[in-house]
Amino acid sequence: MDDEALAQWFATNKTLLETAYLAAQDPWQQSGSGIGRQRTVDQWIAQRRCIADCVERSGSFLDVGCANGYLLECLLHWTQERDLEMVPYGLDFSEALVTLARERLPAYADHLFVGNAWDWSPPRPFDYVRTNLEYVPDELQRQWIGRMLDEWVSPRGWLLVAEYRGRDDLAAALRVDERLADIGFKVKLVRKAYWQGIEKTRLAIIEK
Repeated sequence: MDDEALAQWFATNKTLLETAYLAAQDPWQQSGSGIGRQRTVDQWIAQRRCIADCVERSGSFLDVGCANGYLLECLLHWTQERDLEMVPYGLDFSEALVTLARERLPAYADHLFVGNAWDWSPPRPFDYVRTNLEYVPDELQRQWIGRMLDEWVSPRGWLLVAEYRGRDDLAAALRVDERLADIGFKVKLVRKAYWQGIEKTRLAIIEK
C-alpha cells in the first residue's frame, strides 16, 4: 500500500467512526457501539469490564482509540474498586471525539491526545496499552505492534490487543491471539468476555 492509498484508508475509517459515534447520544454508544445497533449499556459493560481485570497493579494506562473517553472513565472506577491507582491516557485520530473525552475527564485533559496511532510518538511509555489490530491495514500490523512494544510499553508492561465481535459477526471464534502468533508475537495470556453465552470480547496480552 503506497502513502496515498494508506492516507485514504485512514481518512475513510475516520469518517465512518466519527459519523457513527457522534450521531449517538449515550456515552457508551459514543465509545464503541455507535448508533442503530441493538445493544444495551449492560452488554457494553459486559464486553469491556474484562479490560479492567487485566490491570493487576497500579500504573499508567493508554487507551488507543479512546473515542469519547467513556471507557477510560469506567476503567478508573473499576480499578479503584480493587484499590488500584490507574493514571489514564488516551489517543484518538478524531479531534471531535477527543474534545468529548477532555470534557468527560477534565482532570486528565492533557493526557488525551489527537493523533494517528500508526505514526504517533508517545510522550512516555505506559504500563498498560490497549489497542485493536484493525486500527491499521493487515499488512502493517506486524510492524505496528512491534513498534508499540518497543516505544509505547514500559519494561514488563502489557500490551492488551482487543477483538470485539460485531453485531453481524457469525465467525465460530474470535482469533486475535492466533493472528498475533501468526505475525510473530508471543501471547502471554488470553482473557474473554461473554454476553448471553456468546464470546463477545477476546483480549490477547503481550508482555514486554
